[in-house]
Formats: sequence, structure tokens, C-alpha cells
Amino acid sequence: MANCKFGLNDHKPFISKKSVHHHHHHHDKSNHNFIEKEQYIHSHDHEDHVHNHHEHRGTDKKVLKWALSITLITMFLEFFYGFLSNSLALISDAIHMFTHSFALIVSLLAIIIASKTAPISKTFGYYRAEVLAAFINGITIVLSIIWIIYEAIERFLNPQIIDIKTAMIVAIIGLFVNIITGVILMQGDKDNINLKSAFIHMLSDALSSVAIIIGYIVIYFTSWYFVDIILALIVSLVILKWAIDILKNSTNTLLESSPVDVKEVQEYIEKNEKVLELHDIHIWEITQDMYNMTAHIKIDKKDLENYEEILHQINHNLKEKFKIVHTTFQFEW
Repeated sequence: MANCKFGLNDHKPFISKKSVHHHHHHHDKSNHNFIEKEQYIHSHDHEDHVHNHHEHRGTDKKVLKWALSITLITMFLEFFYGFLSNSLALISDAIHMFTHSFALIVSLLAIIIASKTAPISKTFGYYRAEVLAAFINGITIVLSIIWIIYEAIERFLNPQIIDIKTAMIVAIIGLFVNIITGVILMQGDKDNINLKSAFIHMLSDALSSVAIIIGYIVIYFTSWYFVDIILALIVSLVILKWAIDILKNSTNTLLESSPVDVKEVQEYIEKNEKVLELHDIHIWEITQDMYNMTAHIKIDKKDLENYEEILHQINHNLKEKFKIVHTTFQFEW
């Protein structure tokens, strides 16, 4: 007895023998049109979802351009006046601003690439460029933390006299610029991991500036130079937590881990009285909130004529509960 299946991605029913490489196709016109219609309905939600992503990218691109412009202007001014006044503090902060500019450029390029029309060979488009950018920015944040910790240990072992006045001016400039760029970035898509990684770069520097200002005020009145080191380490640990979250989320997406609990999805679908079994489940995330799913659904042969209703109900529930909007299911009986 042959095992009967509907391959929805093929737009037509087929019956497979033991070897999956050989199929006998039935060309029942009514069945063919029936499945094709459902496939069109199913694809419509996905197209709307992609359209929403393009709208978000337009906004994200604008906020990144503004943030990058402000950061670059500040960087060049600090370099200029740093060399003019021979201020190492200003030159150091200008170099720091360069690392933020790099993060913003990476994020902006990723959005531009993700918005491009992909060739037929890139079946999922260039959406993963944003995830890759978040991963790169996560790595650079971790590297900057390592540098801060190294500097803190170096200063602990070899205490230095701090030019508090100059350092305070630089810290206030840095805080002011990072607050402006942070507010600008908040106008973008807050759930976008790419934009979030750029925002964390700004936020981490703003936190560092606050810590520097507090530390130097304490040092000015008490001469407790070790406060600067303690605050640097505390800020580093806070930023490290954010960086790890970014790296964890981006790595999971790049490795195509399921963004939702697979067992929970399976149990939820199998609650449908028409579904006998769900197997060969694959769930993955292309980019932020763009979830894909493929699976085999076993139903009773007597329910075959109502498969469109079953499919519609499953897709609706998956979208509402798990945000899964792009699905390909193969029916078996």
C-alpha cells in the first residue's frame, strides 16, 4: 500500500513509494487548483511580513545615517583639536569614536545589503547580513571590554596622575554625543538585533562617560584614584552582559537554532483533533521575527477533502501564538 502525501511546496498531490526519489503524479485538475489557491493565500501573509521589514529598514537606515554623521563630525573635531592642543585625552577619545563609527558603518552596510534584491541563488535573500553585522559588533564590544580591563589593571599596577580637568571635558563631550546618537537610534526598530548592537555600542560608551565623570569628581575631593579602576571594571561587567546577549542571539540565528520551543509547537499543533501526528519539524529564523517552518502533517484519509481548512487553522494559530508566518507543510495519511 502506498503512502499518500500532499506536497504543498510542489503545488500538487503525489503518491510516493518506498524510494523517495520516485513519484507517481496525479493531475486531478480540481485538486491541483485547490492546493494552488491555498498556497497563494498562505504566501500572502509572508509577503506582507517582508513588506513590513522593508518599511522598518527605511527608518533604521535614516537613524543610522544621522548617528554616523554626528559621531564622525565629533571624531574629526576631537582629532583636530587634540593634535592642535597636543591633548592625548582628546586623541584617545577620537580613536574611541572611530570604533563607534565602525560599528555604525557595519550596521548601515548590513541594512543596505539586506534591502537589495537577491539573485535566484540566494533563496532567502540577504536578510542574514543584519545578523552577521550584530555578531561582528558583539565581537568588537567584547574586544573593547578586554581593552578597558587591561587598562584598569595597568593603572592599578602603575598609578598615574590624571589631568582631571581635561579628562572631565572629554568625558562630558563623549556623554553628550552618545546621548544624542542613542536617542536617534531609539527612533529605529528596537527589536532589530543589528540596530540593537549599534545602540549597545553607544550605550556602553555613555555608561563609561558617566562612570568617568563620577570617578573624577570623587578623585577630585578625596584623591581616591582606585575609584576610577573600580568603576571601569563595574561598567565592563555590565557591558559584557549585553555583548553576550547579542552574541548569543546572533549565533543562534546563524546556526539556524529554533527561535521557539519546537516541542511546544508540536504539542500545540497536535491538539488539533484533525492532526494525527506532526513530524520532520524544522523551525528557523532568517532575521528578526522572520520565522520559517517545514513539517509533515499526518491526517486521516477521510479528512483529506478538508485539508485546506486544517491548513488555514494551523497557519493562523502559528502566526498568532509563535509569530511563524512562512510555512511549508506536507500532508500524509
